[in-house]
Amino acid sequence: MANRERSVFWDDVERRLEDPEFRRHFVLEQNRIQTADRVMNLLVDALEKSGLTRADVARALDSHGSAIRRLLNQEAGAANPTLQTLTDVAAVLGFQVELVPMKRQTRQQVTDQLTVRSPAPRQATVRPRRQEPVPAA
Repeated sequence: MANRERSVFWDDVERRLEDPEFRRHFVLEQNRIQTADRVMNLLVDALEKSGLTRADVARALDSHGSAIRRLLNQEAGAANPTLQTLTDVAAVLGFQVELVPMKRQTRQQVTDQLTVRSPAPRQATVRPRRQEPVPAA
């Protein structure tokens, strides 16, 4: 593959990644997109292997066919289903949703970027209050 010139966009992103807050948001969003893409691809593959149609899945979930079609449409790209919807569709297809530990390299790229600790805030110095003289009665 030929070397491409970097775009101004990626130069800007690289510069902005130096800001810890921007980097945190970027890493989280990148992880969300990659995770959603993986899960949706797995669901579509499971649907194709199951022999069921999108309408079959919708009927099994007592859901509108159009909602399931949108969810399982590979070109949709913007699907952001709830965990309940994912687990329900997965169950119809004979799967369950599980959390698995990230591989070390992914953990370094994601988790380590999110758990960088700021220096501890400086402790305020507490000075004893000056006692005011009590007026004589």
